[in-house]
Amino acid sequence: YSWEQAQLCLQIRKKKRDAKKKEAQKARNQPAGSSTKSNNSNGTDKTEQDKLIEVNGDCVDELTAMLEHDLELAAQARSCTGVLGIEAMSRDIKVDNLSITFHGVEILNETRLELNYGRRYGLIGFNGCGKSTLFSVIGRREIPIQEQIDIYHLTREIPPLNKSALDAVLDVEKERIKLEKLAEELAEKDDEESQEQLIDIYERLDDMGADRAKAKAGYILYGLGFDKQMQQKMCKDFSGGWRMRIALARALYLKPHMLLLDEPTNHLDLEACVWLEQELKNYKRILVMISHSQDFMNGVCTNIIHLDKNRLHYYTGKLRRFH
Repeated sequence: YSWEQAQLCLQIRKKKRDAKKKEAQKARNQPAGSSTKSNNSNGTDKTEQDKLIEVNGDCVDELTAMLEHDLELAAQARSCTGVLGIEAMSRDIKVDNLSITFHGVEILNETRLELNYGRRYGLIGFNGCGKSTLFSVIGRREIPIQEQIDIYHLTREIPPLNKSALDAVLDVEKERIKLEKLAEELAEKDDEESQEQLIDIYERLDDMGADRAKAKAGYILYGLGFDKQMQQKMCKDFSGGWRMRIALARALYLKPHMLLLDEPTNHLDLEACVWLEQELKNYKRILVMISHSQDFMNGVCTNIIHLDKNRLHYYTGKLRRFH
């Protein structure tokens, strides 16, 4: 660990020790025969809640908190410049004169990022050329991207929460509020792009409705290998690989305007990979993914972006030679 990570880890452990001392003190002060557990509004017992940490408004475990801190340090080491090269209400994305440096090393130099609505892109390039760095820059909005475009960058597994896999996928209240607010803003505009996006948002909100949400979430989880019994199992009882599948299911359920997937097949068996390929090839918004599987990328992507010599090069059709 870096020095900053070690400091964070010590702070987290101290917080946990202090919480345990308080819990032990409460237990000593309680009358005999009474329960030592107290439930919060989410139904999670206090002992379980003590294991989770608040990071950017989300409850995560200790390891995830350290990874988030590491991502924050990486962001501080990056320098990004670019100019929005498209109308503010467009559903497409275009950033001109894009340059990225990381710890002084040049990743991209005066190139163009262009992603069109309804297209699925495969990002390729030699290992270490900066593909994941570009994903982080986009996902964290370190370059100018229209505010109405919601971005989901899948970076981590679902925390070990005391809620079922199905409930974890359905827990999208924050995203629903954002979409409803955006719908109100777009409803006041008359241009064609805004009205098309408004229709798309209404469709997403409709899919999140109580009558269809559970069936949709269950369908996605089943495709990723969760039978009905597993869908009711608590997230905390799954391994990291299975919790990554839950996170992937949640991303597919949300159907964001732009979805960024870095090696989405890493934790999947063959059957789940086949299902995911069929699901992603019907993604109708903007999808950008990194994958070492040439067959998987050819089955999903409509376009290829090649990161080479600090530039982004665009191609259509299938990938013939993998870099």
